[in-house]
Amino acid sequence: MYDRVLIEFLSYINNFKDFDYILALIKSTVAPTNNNLKLGTMMNLRNAKRPLKDYWMKNKFILKDALGLDFFELKEGEDSVLVYFFKNERLERKLSQVKIKDFLNSHGYESCLTTGDYLNLLRERFTETCPDEIGIFLGYPLKDVIDFKHRDKKACKCTGYWKCFNNEKSSLEAFKRFDEVKVIEMKNILQSL
Repeated sequence: MYDRVLIEFLSYINNFKDFDYILALIKSTVAPTNNNLKLGTMMNLRNAKRPLKDYWMKNKFILKDALGLDFFELKEGEDSVLVYFFKNERLERKLSQVKIKDFLNSHGYESCLTTGDYLNLLRERFTETCPDEIGIFLGYPLKDVIDFKHRDKKACKCTGYWKCFNNEKSSLEAFKRFDEVKVIEMKNILQSL
């Protein structure tokens, strides 16, 4: 169902004016974060058929207000920007958890005191590849984030929004909930016109 609705949604919003297009695209993508099912969402906005990076750079604070989410630009290229969407209070709570703090401290974050400190260091660590600890900021299970680092030694049980190495049932249920709220958001956008 998700794929069918997504195809219909993308086809429909293709006729939107630029601002409405990028807002609809982001809203549908970040729905799990906006509905408190996922800690954060990363989205790569590229200049391609539509200049999404340019729209973002010009309208990001208006979009932030319309979305009701915080954002942080993790990486910027000539034709793209990688944006992390989140709710600051939820991220602060996650980063204050002892197990999460210990994990991040073991990955070089020990001097971080604020959410901004963590995000700035995360941005620094985005070089050619995505740092393994990004899973913490996206709300992936800690065990899966840890096992992803050692993925050559442990079998992946399923893949969806992340690679699951541990609780397959729980992960599949989460993937299903994420898709369901995205479908609801896409349908709401389509019906609001």
